Amino acid sequence: MWRAEWLRFWAELRFYRQMWISQLVNQLLITAGLFWVISLLSQPTLSGLAALFFWQYVSIPLSKISTDIWEESTSGAFEQMYLHAAQPAWVLVVRLSNYLLQQTAVAVPLFLAMALLFGFSLTDLAAYNWGGMLLTLGITLAGFIGLGLAVGGVLLIYRNAIGYTNALEYLLLFSSGAVVPLNQLPAFIQPVAWWLPLSLGIETLRRLENGGPWGLTLMGLAVQSVCMLALGLILFNLCLRRALRRGFAMSR
Repeated sequence: MWRAEWLRFWAELRFYRQMWISQLVNQLLITAGLFWVISLLSQPTLSGLAALFFWQYVSIPLSKISTDIWEESTSGAFEQMYLHAAQPAWVLVVRLSNYLLQQTAVAVPLFLAMALLFGFSLTDLAAYNWGGMLLTLGITLAGFIGLGLAVGGVLLIYRNAIGYTNALEYLLLFSSGAVVPLNQLPAFIQPVAWWLPLSLGIETLRRLENGGPWGLTLMGLAVQSVCMLALGLILFNLCLRRALRRGFAMSR
């Protein structure tokens, strides 16, 4: 299955290479533009730059799982996935790993180049707690895989809801501390923002850099991610069974 999904991913990458290049340019412009605005409003920090890349990483399960399910359920290819020996959720997770590898190949050199461009030294980069950052990223990704499966499950029944996934991604960007720290958000948003899936991950990044206590925040993030992953799997399988009973052609 891993080899088959890799070949599928590589074929799509070659076929849609112009689209992939345009997405790369968009990613560069959005990240550089947002961080430039942030640096004008406050002191730029490595955790602030990392938070933007963090958002791009964890958005992949939400966007890619949703898009793949929507496209394949619309075209009729999802039934072939259901006939696969592995569970559809597992096939989607394996496919997701290829997207994450692609993002890593792009994000790592882009992050280093932007860090140097915005005035961070190699000493600053070497002093950052990369181990803690990678651990935080992995735990947050687990939760977002659950969120992606949950949204993908809903799309099996209500295909027209695909338009809301982009709105959800940008809601997370501006409300979870990636652009503005949580304690600087409007007072009426802060109680809600702390419960958003990305908020605890980005708060952990900030504490890793400023030396604040981050162990308890990371533990809360782990509990949240485990719950999201479990609920996402349950919701996806419930929606899958309902879609199979109704027939994919009845979904709208």
